[in-house]
Amino acid sequence: MKAGVGLPGALLALLYVGLASLPMLVGHLSGIEPLRPLGEFATALGLTTLALLHLQFLSSGRYENLSGRIGIDRTMGFHRLAAGTLLVFAILHPLAYAIASAAGDPAMVGDRLLKLLLSTRLRTGLFALAGLVVIVVLAVLRTRPWVRYELWRVSHGPLAVVVTALSAHHAVLNGAYTDEIPLRLIWAALAVMAGAAVLIAYVLRPRRMWREGWVVERVRRLGERTIEMILRGPVSTALRFRAGQFIWLSVAPNRPPFHDHPFSIASAPAELPLLRLVIGEVGNCTRGFLELASGTRVAIDGPHGSFVLPPGDGPVVLIAGGVGIAPMFGILADAAAGNDRRPFRLLYAARSQQAVVDAERLDALRARLDLAICYLLHGGPLDVPHIRELLAGIRPDTAVAMLCGPPRMMEIAADALLDAGMRASAIHYERFDFGAGRGRLDHRRRRQALSVFAVLLVLMGLFSLRGP
Repeated sequence: MKAGVGLPGALLALLYVGLASLPMLVGHLSGIEPLRPLGEFATALGLTTLALLHLQFLSSGRYENLSGRIGIDRTMGFHRLAAGTLLVFAILHPLAYAIASAAGDPAMVGDRLLKLLLSTRLRTGLFALAGLVVIVVLAVLRTRPWVRYELWRVSHGPLAVVVTALSAHHAVLNGAYTDEIPLRLIWAALAVMAGAAVLIAYVLRPRRMWREGWVVERVRRLGERTIEMILRGPVSTALRFRAGQFIWLSVAPNRPPFHDHPFSIASAPAELPLLRLVIGEVGNCTRGFLELASGTRVAIDGPHGSFVLPPGDGPVVLIAGGVGIAPMFGILADAAAGNDRRPFRLLYAARSQQAVVDAERLDALRARLDLAICYLLHGGPLDVPHIRELLAGIRPDTAVAMLCGPPRMMEIAADALLDAGMRASAIHYERFDFGAGRGRLDHRRRRQALSVFAVLLVLMGLFSLRGP
């Protein structure tokens, strides 16, 4: 699958808002006499939260036909932001009902809320809320050393299914518009979409990942805490990727989707059926890769990601930190294979000379390209002067930049490139974590994502204020 497939971000946002607000539209058109505004706002919170729960299954980053164009880092960043937002909506849902039923007496709010939470009829809703809290907390803590990645993967999806099912039961049993046939049809349609996503993620995709019979060709150490894994697929492999993309990998006897991990492809498409991965040793899984024997079966899913070099003839600026050099290898190897004559400028940051990954390969690529390499070693922080030095002799407004490395490094680099005159649309980066970040481009992305939920809040407000 080629990078760039999928829907434009604006269209995805429009579809998301439309599907999330559809239950409110049905409620508005039902003809049922609305409650007081705060009571209707509580209802709107419940309707929207349940819709958002279903939509979470489609925003996991694995569905390239939906989100391939905007990239997995933005997709997963939105997924996490949506999880936190719908948790807030879910907490406010009973609280708004309690306030609405307290008849303006603040002292009664706690009593009303406690009665709601202890009601037998509302018990599945309370269980769903508790499960949602667990999901969000585990997602926040999943990068901690004492939280095993595989355990998080095993629990995350199934728990989300349980929470969504409990929420749907709660809505059907207690919802103010439950008896409306159109609303029940909407819940059924959303459940079918979520169920299809679960079926693809947990059954169809894992089966497909083993289909081609990929195996480990060899594994070797490249640098301090970095290894290279070469995979071999069939000569007739159906895998088609663009340099810079990544795959999800699971090594036998482990099975996807609970044991697959994302790794950038560090080779060019012309090297197929060999696939080169450059992997940092950061966990129990990757630390065991050096012990893998040649011929060990692996399952792969891909390609994924939109971190690919756009067409053009302007200068290319590459900034990599640590194992972030992996997709840069693929981009440079593909450029060399295609006799690309553009000027390339690479800044590569590493903790030490020993941590530099495959300097010999970079030297070989430099001999085939108009490539200048600047090393930033010994853990020195990237700063604006480094970026200015990297851009010496090229016009920033004609260049494109590809950034991959530690989050803070990419934030500093992106801001410095913007200050130097590079267009925001020409700066591309891929994160190893899916946090939103603190750079100017990250803030802009966060504002764009939050605007989606701001629109939903406005629609909820309009829903609560409707009436004769």
